[in-house]
Amino acid sequence: MILGGTDIEGLQAELERLRCEVKALEQRAQAAEAQAALYQGVFEHLPVPSALYGADGVLVDINRRNREILAVPSKEAMVGKHNMYEDPVAMAGGYTAHFDQVIRSGGGVIMAPTAYNTADAGLERTEDRTVWTETRMSAADVGSARYVIGINLDVTARMRAQQAYQDSAAFVTAIVEHAPSAVYVKDLNGRYALVNRHFERLMGLSRDAVLGRADRDVLPSELAEAFAESERQVIATEAPLVKEEQLLIEGRVHSFVTTRFPLLDSRGRLHAVCGISVEVTESRAAEAEAQRLQDEIIRLQEARLRALSTPLLPIARGVVVMPLIGNIDAPRAEQVLEILLAGIVAHQASMVILDVTGVPTIDTQVASALVRTARAVNLLGAQVLLTGIQPAIARTLVELGADLGGLLVRSTLDSGIAYALTPRPGRRAGTLPPRP
Repeated sequence: MILGGTDIEGLQAELERLRCEVKALEQRAQAAEAQAALYQGVFEHLPVPSALYGADGVLVDINRRNREILAVPSKEAMVGKHNMYEDPVAMAGGYTAHFDQVIRSGGGVIMAPTAYNTADAGLERTEDRTVWTETRMSAADVGSARYVIGINLDVTARMRAQQAYQDSAAFVTAIVEHAPSAVYVKDLNGRYALVNRHFERLMGLSRDAVLGRADRDVLPSELAEAFAESERQVIATEAPLVKEEQLLIEGRVHSFVTTRFPLLDSRGRLHAVCGISVEVTESRAAEAEAQRLQDEIIRLQEARLRALSTPLLPIARGVVVMPLIGNIDAPRAEQVLEILLAGIVAHQASMVILDVTGVPTIDTQVASALVRTARAVNLLGAQVLLTGIQPAIARTLVELGADLGGLLVRSTLDSGIAYALTPRPGRRAGTLPPRP
């Protein structure tokens, strides 16, 4: 129908078409809004701390995780207010420079971890208030506009672990460096990988002259081979080896106790040998002196015991008595003879009384020793008087066929002393007989 030159049906059709397009646009807008809301929700709840900046450096959005890490109280506190180009901290930390790079190149960058003190944001924490984030920036073009997406990864645990490792390494290094023992580490080819200060002082070599070199390059060949042999044994057995070694240093021999042991990597594979040398020069000298003193004490004690076990007693002029107690073996028999001969000369004795009352048994060896003693005494112009022979001992001497012909014999010490002190023709009691 045409009314006043107007096509009513055509207008209605066009109107219907426009309504359909509007409806479609509304549906697409709703879908876009739903999708935008979805994207916004995803962005907000991403477990990765994220932020979106415009090309002008103004913050467009920041998600919840990022706000938590940076201790930002609310989104409104920063969105549209924070400008990368106006933030002194961002400029000093290199964020602005990296942001410029991403805007220009359209690529991405990964920044070194940065520390934040959350106490500055007013967030109270009982633990360490410093957090570390690793920022990654990448360009995002939307239509003709360029944005920059920044992701702040929380690397606090990693950085704290790294710091703890560094602190531990520094702690161990300080111990090694200041240890009063020589410490070194060699690789499996015998090249020095580490030496401490004490090693440098002891060997008279700087670490620059040692590191990367083997013993054969810095030490005498015999010493280098001895060290290398010990290290080969550690490598072959993968077990510690303790040895005492001597080094000639400045013309003096120094003693060391060196412990060498294998060093294993994280997979349990041998990759180096460590040696720790403790100087024991002074302690060895002290031990030697202590041993010398002990030997001297033992010698003096033995001399004292010998004197006590074989006393020589002058009882009158020219008469000495030696009471013997206990068993008489060959060394003691020699001792008796030595003391008697020296005593005869010292006391100018003419009569020596050997009292064996305290000797439990007399065998052939003892009898022979007594005969030898008598002969030696006679050579000095004196005579031996044997006392204290009991019936059992007399019987034993007879059975042994001992020749005691050169000895005067009395049953008791008293009778022997009485005999020695009795005057006889040609001499007075207790005097030295005339020498031929």
